[in-house]
Amino acid sequence: MKDIKLGQFVLGDSYLHRLDPRTKLISCMFIIFSVLFDAQWFSLLFSILMLMVAIIVSRLKIKRILRGLRRLSLMLLTTFIFQLLLTKGQPVLQAGFVSIAKEGIESGILTLVRLLILYVASSLLTMTTTPIGLATGIEALLAPFSHLKDPVHQFAMIISISFRFVPTILEEAETITRAQKSRGAPFNAPNIITRLKSLTAVVIPLLAASLQRADDLAMAMESRCYTGSPNHFRMRNLSFAKEDKLSLGIVSLVFLVPLFM
Repeated sequence: MKDIKLGQFVLGDSYLHRLDPRTKLISCMFIIFSVLFDAQWFSLLFSILMLMVAIIVSRLKIKRILRGLRRLSLMLLTTFIFQLLLTKGQPVLQAGFVSIAKEGIESGILTLVRLLILYVASSLLTMTTTPIGLATGIEALLAPFSHLKDPVHQFAMIISISFRFVPTILEEAETITRAQKSRGAPFNAPNIITRLKSLTAVVIPLLAASLQRADDLAMAMESRCYTGSPNHFRMRNLSFAKEDKLSLGIVSLVFLVPLFM
């Protein structure tokens, strides 16, 4: 389990694992909307508090959730630097033509906190819900659009297949990278241009393998007479339990309180 992939489902029987996928999807959307549309500190603190409670109830180790931040560290650092340098306001530090404003520091910290909240919320969603459960929940939430002749089931199937093959593609990328390293590929060369060129030895085989896997999957689905119609005979139908109603009530309250404040 030390090499668990980013966002991969973790088997468990916690309170969060047992919730209906629709409950977790709606809760995650509430958190995302509250973070994107309201950057006030008290709103962010409400979201952080709710995520801390969710981590405790999910029985997941915080190290496992935050492990994926190492891959996002460059993006977070770049975002913070751009906010720091491009936000105008009261200057705190002046070095030549570079000026750092107090508003830039606050904006950079706020942006980092918002991105971290989005990452933790989405990680909790994918780590406590199976890919099939996510696809079923998305299909159930988008069911009203089927009356407008929208391909809801096909969209849910695409999401399900995407979630299913993300860990497989990552694992295959690691295998190809090790194979190329054994052949002397200069992935750790001091010249960044050389390192970027060496990545083509991974990207091209990975793309070819992904296309081949997609073709094999399409042929397998056709051979099993898949027509794209909804599945009305699922092994487990979705239903809201008391825990789901309680969770949705708490999330709605936490979402509405900062708006009134």
